[in-house]
Amino acid sequence: MDASAALLPRVGVPAGFVPPPLPLASKLPEGADALAHATHGWFRRRGHHARRLRQDSLAVAAACAGLAALTNEALSERVLALREAVRRDPIDAGGERIAALAAVGETAHRALGMRPYPVQFMGALALHHGWLAEMATGEGKTLTAALAAVLAAWSGAPCHLVTSNDYLAARDAEEMTPLYERCGVSVASVVSTHKPDERVARYGADVVYLTAKEMLADFLRDQLAARAGQDPQRLALKRWLGTAPEDARASQIQIRGLHSVIVDEADNVLIDEAVTPLILSAPRSDLGLADAVRLVSTIADQMVEDRDYEQLRRQRTVMLKDGARAALTARAGELGVVWRAEPRREELMRQALTVRHFILKGHQYLVDEGKVVLLDEFTGRMTPGRTLTAGLHQAIEAYEGVEITDPNESLGQMSFQSFFRRMPRLAGTTGTGREASAEFWRIYRLGVIPIPTHRPRLTVTGAPRLYDSAGRKWQSVVAQIVSLHERGRPVLVGVRSVESSETLASLLAARALPFELLNAVRHAEEARIIARAGEPGRITIATNMAGRGTDIRLGEGVPAMGGLHVIIAEANESGRIDRQLAGRCGRQGDPGSVSIYVSAEDGLVKRFLSRPARLVVATSARLRLPLRSIWVRALIRLSQRRAEADAFSRRRGVLKSDDWLDNALPFEPSSRA
Repeated sequence: MDASAALLPRVGVPAGFVPPPLPLASKLPEGADALAHATHGWFRRRGHHARRLRQDSLAVAAACAGLAALTNEALSERVLALREAVRRDPIDAGGERIAALAAVGETAHRALGMRPYPVQFMGALALHHGWLAEMATGEGKTLTAALAAVLAAWSGAPCHLVTSNDYLAARDAEEMTPLYERCGVSVASVVSTHKPDERVARYGADVVYLTAKEMLADFLRDQLAARAGQDPQRLALKRWLGTAPEDARASQIQIRGLHSVIVDEADNVLIDEAVTPLILSAPRSDLGLADAVRLVSTIADQMVEDRDYEQLRRQRTVMLKDGARAALTARAGELGVVWRAEPRREELMRQALTVRHFILKGHQYLVDEGKVVLLDEFTGRMTPGRTLTAGLHQAIEAYEGVEITDPNESLGQMSFQSFFRRMPRLAGTTGTGREASAEFWRIYRLGVIPIPTHRPRLTVTGAPRLYDSAGRKWQSVVAQIVSLHERGRPVLVGVRSVESSETLASLLAARALPFELLNAVRHAEEARIIARAGEPGRITIATNMAGRGTDIRLGEGVPAMGGLHVIIAEANESGRIDRQLAGRCGRQGDPGSVSIYVSAEDGLVKRFLSRPARLVVATSARLRLPLRSIWVRALIRLSQRRAEADAFSRRRGVLKSDDWLDNALPFEPSSRA
């Protein structure tokens, strides 16, 4: 940062201030109200809003260019004056919104060496007004969010910027610090390794970068601490006045308030992870659960599909038949008293069989150092500390033969979608929002607005390729990788699971091809591996964790070869995930290409198409029927729509459950002390 640059004094609410508890989220509209709500959302998503923001962004860019001649001192004085205008009128800034954003943009150029593009100003304006900005990969979402965060922080209320993982939270906060300091805004990050005392200080910053998990967990801890004594405002006031040390509970309140929230990769946080409840828990006595789970697991090993039970693929569970029930009855006396009753022992059996068919090692979990660690299916990352409830986690441990952990007692819980629906001001960025635009509006009242790219996209997507078996598909994938590698083009192969990544890795190793493997097991150098994926001849195999966070820049000579080639080796259950992966190429006008491979044995096809339909698919692939590409596109879209419909149904179910709990047992200190 320029030594002559003037740092503005920080202006914000004092650390330790906690606004009133978050209000309950409004219920989902039903009947005629739902129709009116959907119609409102449809009109809100029309193009005139985008055109208006586009015009404003061009005005901001022009005003920003006009500030280039100012000295650092003159620019700081202008920023100070505009900050006061924003503080008086945070939304419209008394007509100074364009001037304020222009000043922040010029400050970004001097502090970071980055001059924002008009499309980044457009994205920042969209965030400022509570939109979900759809920005393509490589268009600078980090800077865009920072521009909007400065305006939000100038209002005097806290701003939280939610990222996908701890690494990005720490990285983005550090990279944007010079901009925030020049604008008189303090910034910090909160990650999983921070202790409670550190968190209190970090939450006192004007802008805080963190993950949704850390944010919600700390919110629940604050509610529990307050519930044990007084309301959060009184406890925080004690800390602010210096009387808190003698009140242990006061020091437990960490978050100073929630107001403006900007969610990066909003589709992942608000859609994919929405159904996951975050539960604060404490260990409790297992009441003989470990012994019961082990016994039922041994019985489950003897069960035969179709004779003793039936798979319900769409529901991801099983239905017990008389054979399974008889086997349980015969050994019921060996179960503890608590688990001997018919409903309980049958539930243990359903869990044991569900683990064998639907909760698969390498897909949903791994065994790491003798412990079962769950995987995030949408990113491929390990989630240490997360467990399944209702005995399902213990069923996995029994199946894997590892130590069975004690079950937990829930102290408090809330789903991410219920939490974010309570935010006074919510906005976000994503690379893939259009597919879920109706849901964003229905659940969060967030309109999706597409932000154009700075340069035209040059990506070429080939016709999908269909195969009757997974083996033939993998051989074809390897053949294309070999062909591209011989020409020096970099290749990024996206797969859905650790198991698939290891399968492809072994096939490439057999050909003596060099490659980088990125999955939940081999993730330590994620940023380095992805950043180098655009170098000449580079082969990178990655689970969905490659779809977010780090830009892939092309190496010398790669654009002339055609750029990065992305292979989608397995279609995901959401088309958004596929589009996110495809977006890794063609960054900022670079050339690139995409190939899509599908087999009749892929998990998506097997789960969401009937057996006769899969037979037709396999036959058409084997006979190489004409118009196969049309077949494949229809096949993928049908399967994904069914998967997305199931996922939306689950999210609605969780939301209705949350609404019921809010009314029956509101999680507020005043009502649950």
